[in-house]
Amino acid sequence: MLRLLFFLLFLSCTTLSQAQTIPRTLSLNDAILLAVRESPGVQLQQLADIQKKYALELEQWNFKPHYEIKANKTTSQSYSATQSGMVTQNSSGITPEVSLNTPFGTNISVAANNDINKNYHPYLSISVTQPLIRGFGRPIVEAALQSAMEDVRISQLENEETLRTTVTTVIDNYLDVVSAEKTLEIDKNDLERSQKSVGQTKLFIKAGRKPGVELVTVQAAVANAQAKIESDHNGLAQAHAKLLQAIGLDPNANVIFTDISVPNLIKKYSIPSLVDTKKLVISHDVSYQRELITYEGSLKRGLAKAENNMLWKLDLTASAATGSDSNNSGQNAGLNSIVNGVNRTDSVALNLTIPIDDQSAKIALENAKIALHEAAIGLKQDKWNRETAAIDSWNNVFSAERSLKLSEHAESLQKQVYTISEQKYSYGLIDSIELQSTRQSYVLTQQQFLTQQITYLRALVTLDRMIGRTLQTWNIQVEPR
Repeated sequence: MLRLLFFLLFLSCTTLSQAQTIPRTLSLNDAILLAVRESPGVQLQQLADIQKKYALELEQWNFKPHYEIKANKTTSQSYSATQSGMVTQNSSGITPEVSLNTPFGTNISVAANNDINKNYHPYLSISVTQPLIRGFGRPIVEAALQSAMEDVRISQLENEETLRTTVTTVIDNYLDVVSAEKTLEIDKNDLERSQKSVGQTKLFIKAGRKPGVELVTVQAAVANAQAKIESDHNGLAQAHAKLLQAIGLDPNANVIFTDISVPNLIKKYSIPSLVDTKKLVISHDVSYQRELITYEGSLKRGLAKAENNMLWKLDLTASAATGSDSNNSGQNAGLNSIVNGVNRTDSVALNLTIPIDDQSAKIALENAKIALHEAAIGLKQDKWNRETAAIDSWNNVFSAERSLKLSEHAESLQKQVYTISEQKYSYGLIDSIELQSTRQSYVLTQQQFLTQQITYLRALVTLDRMIGRTLQTWNIQVEPR
């Protein structure tokens, strides 16, 4: 039995070890979906979004009834010359209270005192205070609530922008990995061609068709190709680690990223007209939208509040109370004291405050006007900047597309030139130096073609993020908040 347990333990450990060494394969779409879930930046933005929602709930709660219960218990002992010995008095009470602030500045408070010492003394009171000039009206009273609502809206925009930026970063880093792998493949093929040239040159020298110095040239080409491959491996490892970081995975994770089809990836992106591009960029730029919301919201409300603070302050206060709060007995004690109409107090008051040369209020008003004017100028300038960026990005896409076609044609022609040079070299019509020069030109055009492919894709990805279509392109749903 003991041997069986050891065998099962060994088998489970071996299986676990094998499972840990098996690499996980991720496509570009897999990497994007993982980043949307695992990226620390996305998670932090979601937490910030939750905080903004709680802040909004708090502001909404300020206009709901507030309930409170107070309780007290008091024991006192007294001595005096007129008393025979110590006198002990006990009193207790419980006071429920309800208060409400309305969007028009009205404050309503209701309290019910229930004190008990020798007798039961209930006391019911209600108070209503209404600002009539300064502090009146929903735009003034609900200023903090409106700001909280705007903060939630801005947070939603920032959340979407964080997702777009994260997806774009993952795509960029994924293209870096693909580019590094393609570069390594190009240099490996170049090494094979160089090694083939070494073999041919040795045969030519042996046959007496080439001088011995020809071998040095082709061997130097092999050494250079090997050095490039070593550098390519290092570049690929760095790109791989950077992509894992962008996704939010452990840098030691055993992950293999699959290749992409460049033509299929290009087809995922659609390019709007220049007019539509400028409109989309402005409507999806979080920085500009934040400034616009702040201008139309808190800055204009700040001016309205500053103007309101310049007004006279006139408050109407009405209160009513019934019941006995003293140590009475008979009809002035118990519940009867509330309804007998004897212990009742009603009052109405108007309180007027007239500010005279209030410099702080005047300065606050001027500052609010200046802040609003500065924001209007900044909005205008930022709109122009966003439109300029939209034009540049739109032009970059078509410029990159034209460069891609030209580099593809150049790579095709240079391949033919190298093929012809190989044939010439095999017949002894050219020397190894000319062959290596043609080979280097061919490798260069291959690299340029690869670079233009990646550049064109990056231009498409960047424009897609600017016009706010990244999540739609990759079918990423954002939950409504």
